[in-house]
Amino acid sequence: MSDQPVTQAEFQVFRGTFDDFRSGFEAFQVNLFSHLTSIDRRFEALEKKMDTRFDEVAGQFDALFHRVLRLEDEATAIKESLARVEQEVEQLGARIAGLGTRVSGLETGVAALEATVLRLDERLSRVEKHLDELVAAEPRYALRTDVQELNGRVDALRDRLDALEKRFDRP
Repeated sequence: MSDQPVTQAEFQVFRGTFDDFRSGFEAFQVNLFSHLTSIDRRFEALEKKMDTRFDEVAGQFDALFHRVLRLEDEATAIKESLARVEQEVEQLGARIAGLGTRVSGLETGVAALEATVLRLDERLSRVEKHLDELVAAEPRYALRTDVQELNGRVDALRDRLDALEKRFDRP
């Protein structure tokens, strides 16, 4: 390249080439901008579709989250109820153990009462026999009312014993 001045003809050639380049570049820009505009419209449509889908997904996540929260609340309530049931079972176990002790004591008492009634029955039999012997020996000594009263007492003792046995025979 030289430092020579540019002639008018060379400048006109350059200017023609530059104008051709500029008009080609302007056409390219117009074409590019039209393509970018169509791409922009396509991306906006895609973005709207994606927003709609993401809204649906977000709604589903919210529904799942609420279900999980409800299940956690139910699990907490079940755990608390189970703790109360376990506590009541322990209390009932203690009460049943106490009842077992009381039943054992009552069974012992019933056995003692049965033994006492048996002894009283034997004694009454001996007394009746002795009274019968006295009546046979001396009819005026034994009063029938006395014997009947004693028999009534024995019957009352038997009834009380039967009632006690029935109380302990119940499940």
